[in-house]
Amino acid sequence: MGKVDYKAELNTLRQRLATESSAELMQRAMECCVGVAEQNLAEQRCSWENAALARELLVYARQLFADKISLSFVEQAIDEMADLLYAHPRLKLELMLLRLDILLSIGEVHDELDSEIALYKSNIEAADSDRLGDIKQTKMLKYDPIEWTARWEEVIDEAEKIVDSRLEDMPRGMGFCHAYWHEKSAVLSEQFGIEWRSPARMNPRVLFD
Repeated sequence: MGKVDYKAELNTLRQRLATESSAELMQRAMECCVGVAEQNLAEQRCSWENAALARELLVYARQLFADKISLSFVEQAIDEMADLLYAHPRLKLELMLLRLDILLSIGEVHDELDSEIALYKSNIEAADSDRLGDIKQTKMLKYDPIEWTARWEEVIDEAEKIVDSRLEDMPRGMGFCHAYWHEKSAVLSEQFGIEWRSPARMNPRVLFD
């Protein structure tokens, strides 16, 4: 079976949803948003599209939640998209908060999500108050705290798009991450005034390939 063309299907669904309101179409559009985001990350291309896909999914999710339709499906789709969204802490927090509302409405356990939301709120508040040293790491590897700032979130998609264009012809294989991080650091510094430390710089004892 060939790879599903989620992007083409999503474009068709958008056209249909412009003229008809259908819970079934919105659910499939949510699946396609997740599918496109997954493919972008797997192919290491167009990751800058994922934030827009997450925002689109939120539109459908909020409508289905308001109508109390397929809430378990909506909650799962939100969770899947949140796992695919990087470099957008405020947007990811929006996804998590809606997911929490759904879990509360259907009486599901949400203790782990509560803890994650509290951590994101704390880190965002620290970033907004220019207290980058107070930001707690959320993953095993260390990441530059500047990735929690509003300025970063405002420009990162445009920066990623430029990096994608510059590295368009480079094979996405062994060692690609180093070329990608080098170009990303240069673009952020030269065009957006952001001095960013890559995962390699933040984790000097880790071997990246």
